[in-house]
Amino acid sequence: MTPIYQEQINHPMAWRGSDIRSKDDVAFDLTAKHVAGIKDVLRRVIDMPLEEIRREHCGHPALDADLSKIFDEVQTGRGIVILRGLPIGDLSMPEIEKMYWAIDTHFGTALSQNCLGHRITRVQEERLAGGAQAARGHKSSADLAMHTDYAEVFTLLCVRKAKEGGQTQFTSTLAVHNDLLKNRPDVLPILYRGFPHHRRNDQPPEQPAVTPYNVPVFANVNGTISFCLIIGSILAGMHELGRQFTKEEQEALDVLHEAMMRLQFEQRYEPGEMSVVNNLTIVHSRSEYRDDDDLEKRRLLLRIWLEAARDRRPIVPELLPYENAGGRNGIDPVPGRKNSRNEYEAVPESLLNIIKAGQVKRAQHAK
Repeated sequence: MTPIYQEQINHPMAWRGSDIRSKDDVAFDLTAKHVAGIKDVLRRVIDMPLEEIRREHCGHPALDADLSKIFDEVQTGRGIVILRGLPIGDLSMPEIEKMYWAIDTHFGTALSQNCLGHRITRVQEERLAGGAQAARGHKSSADLAMHTDYAEVFTLLCVRKAKEGGQTQFTSTLAVHNDLLKNRPDVLPILYRGFPHHRRNDQPPEQPAVTPYNVPVFANVNGTISFCLIIGSILAGMHELGRQFTKEEQEALDVLHEAMMRLQFEQRYEPGEMSVVNNLTIVHSRSEYRDDDDLEKRRLLLRIWLEAARDRRPIVPELLPYENAGGRNGIDPVPGRKNSRNEYEAVPESLLNIIKAGQVKRAQHAK
């Protein structure tokens, strides 16, 4: 457990939702010159295997300076930028993926997102037998609780939007820290201590299913605050260990979720929009959505997790639920693994109350 930071954080990254009037405030609109540059880069890399495309292949005088400024804003400014106007309308899916990957090389190195080594994930509803929702949130259309991913930076590219719903919420966790320090400092020791995380069968066989250490929600490295919260992994880890939240732990998580929802900024992705987000300081969620029956018309986002190219935020090792080689974030591939299990043992109803309560509070907040 790191020392609890006892001062208000005065930094552009500690914004409140009320500080962002609309998506325009965090958007970067691509010009015709930018789009022409992107198409030039795509033509240059189109015949290359995706994972062999690196930063040195993707430079362009119309792009380099502005993409660098965008990354400055993600790493040292507000922590989020939404690029608008990517030319996806006349591209095939393999072309869209290569364009997306090429842009992301300006921001960092793509990380594996599961034990199979996938570095681009399709965020799309997976309809299971009997109408059940997939266990992994990115394959479900259900409301998602506020969470982080397993990366320093993540990006999302919207290819198609949902028929109804599917708004995405972002909250600065530095603003949440300020709020809790002022109004509920009593919950911070629990959040700094953290909770065990279930590794969801993505770990190599020599590692335990649950982290043998607590993953902190907040961590402080010489005054630099970072954040990690994957509530599904916490709930599954508690169940695996035969533990239940104490009254104080559940209250701390309730207080945290209330603050995250109260301080959020909400927007809805349009096709051709791409967010670049500092995952160590911003938490995100998504509202429930209703989709088209036609698979080719369903909501589709692409996701990449990145190790930041520069200005890397210092973190403690316990902030990494996977013990990857070299201290990498993400989820390292496991040789010989045939599939990544989506389903794992159900969490008792009592432990799901916190998620249900969060959904009710979000609906009330939205009215």
